[in-house]
Amino acid sequence: MVEIKYVPSICPYCGTGCGINFVVKDGKIIGVEPYKRHPVNEGKVCPKGNFGYQFINREDRLTTPLIKENGEFREASWDEALDLVANKLKEVSDEDPNKVGFYACARSPNENIYITQKLARVACGTQNVDHCARICHGPTVAGLATTFGSGAMTNGFDSIKEADYIFCIGSNNMEAHPLFGRKMIQAKQNGAKLVVLDPRFTPTAKIADEYVQFETGTDVALMNAMIKVIIDKGLQDDEFIANRTKGYEEMKEVVQKYDLDMASEITG
Repeated sequence: MVEIKYVPSICPYCGTGCGINFVVKDGKIIGVEPYKRHPVNEGKVCPKGNFGYQFINREDRLTTPLIKENGEFREASWDEALDLVANKLKEVSDEDPNKVGFYACARSPNENIYITQKLARVACGTQNVDHCARICHGPTVAGLATTFGSGAMTNGFDSIKEADYIFCIGSNNMEAHPLFGRKMIQAKQNGAKLVVLDPRFTPTAKIADEYVQFETGTDVALMNAMIKVIIDKGLQDDEFIANRTKGYEEMKEVVQKYDLDMASEITG
């Protein structure tokens, strides 16, 4: 008799935490079906979540450690492989810790990341620790820390669908973060207006109520000009600025030169 069952799980491909159901046939995962009761994604999954299971049963998937000798790989036990790695790390870090670098996985749990940096700094004496999100989240953390005082997300995932007006720049959610893009669609269904600014006419721009194209790399001039318009028209929240912000007067002075004619010439 064929046994087919659904096994609830969490998609491992990003930090959103979407719920998925693995379709298991005779003990083997053969597909993914929506987990409609899950509060995060409400039964929707992106292409990664939908097809990412396929690596599990691939014939070319590594199932045992390999050690290269004389230009050829041979199978090894975990003990042998770990001993080799540990001895090599000790040999190189004893010579010069700066020759060692650790590259962590952005999908790992916080506990694993903590152990990784501890191994690097304490056991090997190196500060060379990084991970793949440096490419996209490095600038984000710096910008958020400067703007909001914290390099982390400042609002809840669901809050966007309650918005009245969404201003989107530097982000293509419908393609890069489709679950968040779905929240934007829900906001539009609730009556929100979506404005997208992007050098490219992206899938997110396609659903916008208003799309503004500008030259690549001119985001700062565009934003400075918008800030100047807000100040010139007296649209700023003075009470909020006085109680919750720093450096407003300095910023106000910087944006004065960004009149609309200048900004239009820069941004196209």
